[in-house]
Amino acid sequence: MAMNAAKTILKEGKTVLLICDVQEGFVKVMYEFDKIVQNSVKLIKALKYLNVPTIVSEQYPKALGKTIPQFDISGVKNPYAKTSFSMCTPEIMKDLNTICSGQKPDSVILIGLETHVCIENTAIDLRQNGFEVHTVADCCTSRTQEDRLLALERMRGIGCHIATSENVIFKLLADAKHKEFKNVQSLLKAPTLQTNLVPNAKV
Repeated sequence: MAMNAAKTILKEGKTVLLICDVQEGFVKVMYEFDKIVQNSVKLIKALKYLNVPTIVSEQYPKALGKTIPQFDISGVKNPYAKTSFSMCTPEIMKDLNTICSGQKPDSVILIGLETHVCIENTAIDLRQNGFEVHTVADCCTSRTQEDRLLALERMRGIGCHIATSENVIFKLLADAKHKEFKNVQSLLKAPTLQTNLVPNAKV
């Protein structure tokens, strides 16, 4: 029990954010896309304050376009183009294994789409490579809610932590005395948008 609890902790310097395939070509076809984007924008900004390094992928960008402009991915390496239905390509894994001051992170925060395709396959590969995976449910989507929810259930079954954006932010902050607390708190004044993860949740 204690060991499992310890694995849910997120630590600065030991955590990385993976943004999977949130591209222009998907804008009109994804379930609750606008809400997912707003939640993700807040998360990305907060993690910048907390110096969490970021890796971005794009699925066949020639056809599906670039990462949406709402996401501030300045300061990261050029997004990794891929055709694989997992972010765990050799190039990304090489970067991931040294991204935390030359070391491999303990934990990965995973957001993007589609939940039942590239997010789930990435989560499986990350778990097989020994990473703790925190899939941020209110920052992931698919074309259908059914595929999205079933994928989150399957990821929980392989040991992923199914989180929300505010959950991972507060885990990284850990204490109101954190030097970036006020900056992050200003982002959290706007409530996280409900994306129908919980039946009968009030919007």
